Amino acid sequence: MGGDRLTEVLDATYDCLTRYGVRRTTVDDIAGAMGVSRSAVYQYVRGKDDAVRRLAERLHTRALERARRAASAD
Repeated sequence: MGGDRLTEVLDATYDCLTRYGVRRTTVDDIAGAMGVSRSAVYQYVRGKDDAVRRLAERLHTRALERARRAASAD
């Protein structure tokens, strides 16, 4: 379940970043988007910067996977 909840945190982080931008997004925003408390978010990430970093890693990994699939299709 921990992995699923982290996915929810990262999905909520993405939603908040697209809505409010990096500077204005807070952990409270992320928690609100999930319908949980701040402390619930802190169980999975250390703070907003950690959530943004993990989200960037996830997006990067997905982009690399798509590129590899596209390259192997040729």
